[in-house]
Amino acid sequence: MPELSAQRAGDLGGAGNRQVKKVAVLGSSGFVGRAVVAELRRRGAEVHLVTTPRLAWPLVEALRSESVPADLQRDVVEALAAQLDGAHSVINTAGLPNGSAPDSAALYGGNSLLPTLVARAATLVNAGRLVHVSSAAAQGAMDLDETPRTLPFSPYSRSKAIGERLLQREDHIDSVIYRSTWVHDVDRPNTRALIRLAQSPLSCVAGDGTAPTPQVLIDDVAAAIAHLGLVDGPVPPIVVQPHNGMTTGLLLRLLGGREPRHIPRRVARYATRCLAAYGRTSLNANAHARRVDMLLFGKRQTPGWLADQGLAPQLHPEAWERLRTAGTPPTSASAPNADGVARPRTGDSQPVETSSAARTTGR
Repeated sequence: MPELSAQRAGDLGGAGNRQVKKVAVLGSSGFVGRAVVAELRRRGAEVHLVTTPRLAWPLVEALRSESVPADLQRDVVEALAAQLDGAHSVINTAGLPNGSAPDSAALYGGNSLLPTLVARAATLVNAGRLVHVSSAAAQGAMDLDETPRTLPFSPYSRSKAIGERLLQREDHIDSVIYRSTWVHDVDRPNTRALIRLAQSPLSCVAGDGTAPTPQVLIDDVAAAIAHLGLVDGPVPPIVVQPHNGMTTGLLLRLLGGREPRHIPRRVARYATRCLAAYGRTSLNANAHARRVDMLLFGKRQTPGWLADQGLAPQLHPEAWERLRTAGTPPTSASAPNADGVARPRTGDSQPVETSSAARTTGR
């Protein structure tokens, strides 16, 4: 077991303390991890990049385990603890992010086992908090909320749900599970695919298109995670990314540049039932069926802790429109400036803090 640091770089207690906080980040080379590191540094934190171990855990072990055995992968825990020493908080963005991934030992090692091992390593070095990045996919067809309930529908969502369940058995550290909703950015393959769909004749929504849909920009996700890693005081064990006001119709209008077709809800529901039956034939078919249902009907969510703190992001339609135009070659008639082809946001879509409980470090 590694020795503890003689003195930490700052103090998690005390709202007036302006000392630099050291935050250890796992998964910093990934899509979410890169954005979180950039946001933490923007807020003045000292960021320590942690090398993430590659783990394998058979599905049968993951399913039957009520908790991770105390002696499992102890060498991995101690090696992680050596990297985490001195950190005020630890943010785990690591894992396998492929929503269509088949069952594999690597999937359950990275998404189910790793969070608990990180929690144990963070406990060894007395880190103040662990922020574990999970996914709203763990709740499946349920309305999104901040309860422990899950309803996985695929190997990926099951691996995330198991990771959440096992992490909640670890009660020796202040840990928070952050459920990310559906994240978009200029270079995100799923985002580019959605833009192509929105611009095609297949672009359609059920009814009037006013149903809420949990779509979010990567910078808003990074802001929420950084806030959880830096904020003083207690946080709930589970938080979900706040809704930004996006609706099914508005999403396709912004990404497609035109009005989607509106089809009767009864017809749309029949179509999704057929797709659900088709989705049982393969993982990819199931993933497509879930996406179509989300596009047509959206998804409701219960307002949660971050929203109560005044940290729900503003929608900023122009940021979503730039997702579409960023991939469009400029023309001589209307060549965009450099900002027009950069990242969707350059700080213009900061969440609005309307609650006195919100910290000034919150985005």
